Amino acid sequence: MLKVIKPASPFDFSKMLRRVKSHGKNNIVNADLESQSYKRMVHVGDRPVLLNVKASGSVDEAELLIDQPDDLNQEEKEELNVIVTRMFSTDIDLKQFYSQFSGHRQIAPLITSFYGLRLVTDPDLFESMVKIIVGQQVNLTFAGVLIDRLIDLAGEHLEVNGEPFSIFPSVEKMAALDYQELRELQFSQRKAEYIIDFARMIADGKLDVDALWGMSDEEVMEMLLPIRGVGRWTIECLLIFAMGRANVLPAADIGLRNGVRNAWGLDYQPTEEDVRRLAEDWHPWSTYITYYLWESLAAEPVVKDLQI
Repeated sequence: MLKVIKPASPFDFSKMLRRVKSHGKNNIVNADLESQSYKRMVHVGDRPVLLNVKASGSVDEAELLIDQPDDLNQEEKEELNVIVTRMFSTDIDLKQFYSQFSGHRQIAPLITSFYGLRLVTDPDLFESMVKIIVGQQVNLTFAGVLIDRLIDLAGEHLEVNGEPFSIFPSVEKMAALDYQELRELQFSQRKAEYIIDFARMIADGKLDVDALWGMSDEEVMEMLLPIRGVGRWTIECLLIFAMGRANVLPAADIGLRNGVRNAWGLDYQPTEEDVRRLAEDWHPWSTYITYYLWESLAAEPVVKDLQI
């Protein structure tokens, strides 16, 4: 059964798929530019379900077609629709963003280049946090290798209609791992501890990640900062790449600072304080300006962010 969602315009699914493909390093996601489709397994209720989304129409009149499996009940269908709405940022009104910055000398060219580009977020907060921690202090390629190894160790692999998909390890499977198992996959001792201890906090009921959805950005920061291995940049990435929050400014991020240097034509590398000063008028669209600046570099955010 097909469910149709009409995103707020503009909505450029092609740009979003290109972003996904340029950063995809395993079989979790199958993004196809030719068919304008995005596929991956997501958890609906207590079971994995194939999310199969296609786009049709134009950038200014787009539709998302969700192929809902026949065995889903009504509650599960509604949950799947919520996941799609969140993942593809369908309710974000980019027209307000574009109108506010249409005359901005540095930001207006970014809007022209990336018109209709929206965040594509992870469907699961635990998966996203683990991937962000894995990516701390390592390059994108090696982070992808580590994530693949983690999936091979504790995740699942299956085929749906002849297509291979990987399922990210569950909280329970991650919590049951030993640090040495990750050390043998070339995880550092501290990173192994950060990841497994984070999973154990959730499994033991000490942290309710689903409760984060109802919190403000500041409340999420306050809740997660005390966790070992989780710093401000990690939480900012979670707010952006998992929760789709529109006004996050990861000012310490090297990629953002490089993007600001290029777009503003600076002859020096801006500091975190410089970025915060330049970004005083970015509210309430700091995330999207940051995102477009990252895209302008074709670079993934990289920063040292460890909390001992």
